Amino acid sequence: MGIDKNGLQFSEAERKKFDDGVLETIWTDNGIPYFIIKCGLDLSEYARLAKLSLEHNRQIAHDFTSKVTDESGEKEVEFTYLSKWFLEGLANEDME
Repeated sequence: MGIDKNGLQFSEAERKKFDDGVLETIWTDNGIPYFIIKCGLDLSEYARLAKLSLEHNRQIAHDFTSKVTDESGEKEVEFTYLSKWFLEGLANEDME
C-alpha cells in the first residue's frame, strides 16, 4: 500500500528516549498496549511519545484509549490513539 510514513514526526532521539524509559508494554486481549515507565519520568511526555511511536509504526488499525503508568502504579496518564492510516489507504484507493 502507498502509506506515507514520512509525515509522522518521531525522531530517532525521541524513539531512543521512549525505548529507554519504557520498562514493559502490556497488551490486552483487544490489542490495546499499555506502557509502564520508570518512576520519576514525565508521564505526559511519555504518553505523547507512546502515541507518536504507535502512529509511526502503524501497527494498529483501530482507535483506542491507552495509558502510561509509572512502575509504582500510583500515577498514570491516558492518551487517545486514532488510527488514521487505515482510512488513508481506503481514501486513496490503495486497497486491492
